Amino acid sequence: SHNGEILVFISMDMETRIIGGQEAWAHSWPWQVSLQFSSMPACGGAIIGPQWVISAAHCFKRSEVELVGISRIISHQEYDTKTKESDIALLKLEHPLVFNEFVRPIDIWMSPLPETMKCTITGWGSTRESLFRVDLLQEVNVSLLALDDCNEYYKGRVHSSMFCAGKDEGGVDACQGDSGGPLSCFNGTRHELAGLVSWGVGCGRAKKPGVYTKVQQFLKILTFSCSNSPSFQRT
Repeated sequence: SHNGEILVFISMDMETRIIGGQEAWAHSWPWQVSLQFSSMPACGGAIIGPQWVISAAHCFKRSEVELVGISRIISHQEYDTKTKESDIALLKLEHPLVFNEFVRPIDIWMSPLPETMKCTITGWGSTRESLFRVDLLQEVNVSLLALDDCNEYYKGRVHSSMFCAGKDEGGVDACQGDSGGPLSCFNGTRHELAGLVSWGVGCGRAKKPGVYTKVQQFLKILTFSCSNSPSFQRT
């Protein structure tokens, strides 16, 4: 493949590392997408419609990339590279997906997120801070943490459009290569998309939980952007 190309790879038959996690069962996360730069998994994403994938804006800072399978990338125009606010982007696929048991969209979690609720992060990222990415999709359960606690750990850098998840003592987390991937929460009948892997310090460190974009904060913008909202900008 060409250097710098972005390829959307939708897992059809991969089994399902992430820190402290395990391989996921095949097809158990049918909305999970791998975004590949020069054929290496670089970021994650989630299918939210036949032609739409959601991911993190910080995955798409390069402007010289060649898009494969994607007609455009729409990053939130208020995304701030320093504070990581509005770290959200949409990818429009060239061709609509055909949904089946292996490829399916995920709905967005719309009710308040209860503290301590357990949710699941999935991705092909590193299994340890220094390790490279893995070939099999990984999953790990994390607990949502109170915003106040999180801001103690991060000295006030976690804004209301973000939330933290992990464990105070560390050991479970997303890592390099998981960025933009989904944090999915079970609502009693099915999983819904609550967060996108955004930032953190290291991977799985004590009192340094992962920080996630709170997707429900951007629902109006997401709805408009699918019909060319000015709140998102093309890259």
